[in-house]
Amino acid sequence: MTSPTGYPYRSIFAWIAALVVVWLALCSPWTIGWNIFAGLLAVIGAAAAIFIATRRAVARTQATQQVLRKIDTALSGLPSEIRRNTPLVIVIASTDTLLAGVFSADAVRVTDTAIWVRVNDPTRLAHFADALKRWRDGQGPDAVAYLIDADAATDHATLVGGLRRWRAAIGEANRAVGYALPVCVAMYANESASTADECPWFGVSGVDQIDVSTLHDAIATRLGLYAGMAIPQDREARAHRAARLDVLTQWTAAAILPVLLDSQRTSRSLQIHAFGVVAVEGHPAKASLLARYATDRTKLVLPDRGTNLTGTPARYTLPAPLIRGIATQHAHRPMPRALAHGFIALVALFCAAAASSAWQNRNLVERVRADMAQYAALAPGMDEARIDALSIVKRDRDQLAAYASNGLPPRLGLGFYRASALLPGINTLIASYQPPAPPPSMIELDSLSLFKSGSAVLNPGSNRVLVGAVELIKANAAKRVLIAGHTDNVGNAASNRTLSEARAASVRDWLADASGISPTRFAIQGYGDTRPKASNETEAGRAANRRVEITLVPDCRDDRKNGASPEGHEEHRGNVACSFN
Repeated sequence: MTSPTGYPYRSIFAWIAALVVVWLALCSPWTIGWNIFAGLLAVIGAAAAIFIATRRAVARTQATQQVLRKIDTALSGLPSEIRRNTPLVIVIASTDTLLAGVFSADAVRVTDTAIWVRVNDPTRLAHFADALKRWRDGQGPDAVAYLIDADAATDHATLVGGLRRWRAAIGEANRAVGYALPVCVAMYANESASTADECPWFGVSGVDQIDVSTLHDAIATRLGLYAGMAIPQDREARAHRAARLDVLTQWTAAAILPVLLDSQRTSRSLQIHAFGVVAVEGHPAKASLLARYATDRTKLVLPDRGTNLTGTPARYTLPAPLIRGIATQHAHRPMPRALAHGFIALVALFCAAAASSAWQNRNLVERVRADMAQYAALAPGMDEARIDALSIVKRDRDQLAAYASNGLPPRLGLGFYRASALLPGINTLIASYQPPAPPPSMIELDSLSLFKSGSAVLNPGSNRVLVGAVELIKANAAKRVLIAGHTDNVGNAASNRTLSEARAASVRDWLADASGISPTRFAIQGYGDTRPKASNETEAGRAANRRVEITLVPDCRDDRKNGASPEGHEEHRGNVACSFN
């Protein structure tokens, strides 16, 4: 799963998606729903990126395989060392005529200086650069030679539009190969008559970007030397050529290079490392932008020294001298870069996991401390609230104890766990809990506060005394209520027993009516003076013995309904409540 350059884009996308899914599954602090949603987004995004990378890889292969076959055919007899050591230059041009004049019908030219590959379409330049990098085992093209026919430029808008298209195409090629391709700008000017010698290239080149501000002076110096060294019969022709090339240099510095070096429209300007001008045999165009610029600068119209009568196109030469100053590219291996990117993604995953673990551990400690503080802040009388808060604290204790015994989940690991120090404090807090006292199971009432002496009829104000008994009975509606009457030993024992039972019945009737509970839940018993709680020898003791006791007892009938054994029933035989139906 590699691109034409060998860079495994699809593997990197799949690796990043896998890391995201792992983080969501093991380290994410989000809910399960959000984790599933984010995981689906990551998988869909990776699938889309892989699909796009595959389409681009197929498109690049289809766009360049024919040229690569021609290069292989042309260089099949050359050793691999020559392929790597010979500069490889991509040639583009402002017009197809200029490109055809350099290459004729060939797509590749091999000279002693370099291997030249033509590209006609700006949209295919990145494909070619990428494919050539693969062809040379990671060593991409050494330069891009941009050939411009100065006499073919007659409209400023058309010229600027073409320059911008190629500038954008070179930027795409830079991104495709992973480095800034050095650019050589070669300017051609037609001349109708030539000197006895062929025109050389006048320009500058080097490993660094050229300085446009000093470009004209450097080339003008060389042009002056070229014109001065001519023999007398060629001096006039050379002077004319030097003047035309000097104007061409000025026009290029004013109209061509600023457009190519404009960094405001692109994130990165072109790296122009070479520039040169040359005159070729052809027919100068008087209506060209160069001719108008020359007229504006000199106020003279350069004489037309004839026309190209043969009708054959101008013979353009490759800017081989300008390429010699540009350094060759070294191999850019894709796998080390891919491994570095994969490692960076792994480090990013670790950082995200560490940040998530630290955040979740902090939240865990804060939550447990808040639960402990909430429980400790409750007053002892707030029994229900204390029981609820204690259940939350116990849940926290169980969670921390499980982490201590079974190990931490990945989302709390990576050395950020600090909640273990809270476990002893939670255990101490739980151990200090004191359950609320059980509700009273018996209420003792003074007979004199309920009845007149010797009477079993409740006094008119006795309901205030019995209100507490009603609340107790309602709170324990599942239990039976035993009401027992007691007297002192004054009087006849049988009369006392009858009086105590009558008083118990009066209390039962009032309680059943006030609580709304069926009378069958009540049982009464009159003990008379048989169960004194104090000595009857004193008045205080006899007053304490005159009482009514309201006792809550389990309903032994529930035991029989639940299948209690006869032996179990015998255990309740002593309970007086079980003897009433």
